[in-house]
Amino acid sequence: MQVTFNVSRSAAAGNGAAGAAVSTYEVELAEAATVLDGLLKIRDEQDGSLAFRSSCDRGLCGGCAMRINKKGRLACVLPVRSISKNNIVNVEPVRCAPVAQDVRLDMERFHWRKMKKVQPWLSPRQTPSREHLLRDEELEETRAAMRCNNCGLCDEGCTVIVVDSEFLGPAALTKGFRFASDPRDGARLQRLRQLSEPGGVWDCTHCFEANGHCPQNIAPTDRIFQMRDEAILNGIKSGITNPKVARHYDSFAKSVRQSGWLDETRLAIESEGYGNLKGLLKLLPTAIKAMKRGKAPLPYLHAKRPGAEHITRIFEKAEEK
Repeated sequence: MQVTFNVSRSAAAGNGAAGAAVSTYEVELAEAATVLDGLLKIRDEQDGSLAFRSSCDRGLCGGCAMRINKKGRLACVLPVRSISKNNIVNVEPVRCAPVAQDVRLDMERFHWRKMKKVQPWLSPRQTPSREHLLRDEELEETRAAMRCNNCGLCDEGCTVIVVDSEFLGPAALTKGFRFASDPRDGARLQRLRQLSEPGGVWDCTHCFEANGHCPQNIAPTDRIFQMRDEAILNGIKSGITNPKVARHYDSFAKSVRQSGWLDETRLAIESEGYGNLKGLLKLLPTAIKAMKRGKAPLPYLHAKRPGAEHITRIFEKAEEK
């Protein structure tokens, strides 16, 4: 079949394909050919300067992650006929990723720099004097996270990285989960505290886009939620440098526990902290607009919802547990 490839070209590092030139190639492919087959044929027969990354050709290494027809995919396992419209294939770098050249990403800036921040190595509880045997079920969740092939497609779908490039992202946080969930690791609490710092688990907006983009079905968003739950169970509601998260959590829980629903005015004030005059002053313009529209009830005078006592009992049982 005759296929037209429109490939983003960039000679210098940048973010995504914004402003990049596009080269068009006509190539004859077999019916079962993948997008990677097409790119390899273009490079071998038409344009040896075309830069992209690939290795395993089996969907295992994650190296050939690209944005193909406006969606992040692995080129080596994607048949052309399954996605091409009118036999046209558009190839761009992964969204928001620094580009080394064409569709070859700068993996140090896109991936490895963030991976290093989660300390991706095991910290044993103690120097083992004998073989440390574990049951399969004890490592079930850890092994699921170990399926990650570092393709970065979960980051490609992340709605936070689009506006905050310093957010660790679901790929690095999944790597953090891999070690935080490992029963052999002796630094779990330290890891949870570190992952609760700015740019960590609490900056995730739980849009679940990462789950839909992961080719290994690891569900990175769920892994982030698990680390949040584990941190709270261990009394870690935020990192050391972002106490606002803990204040927000405590205010939210206290408000719902007392009245059965959320006192949003109180939440805003207590999240900033009574001693944080600068933070409270920042709230004034929004507060004034809300009051003009009748959307800012007085804090601490929040009426109880019918049945609020049942919600209070839920909190009490959870604390007992």
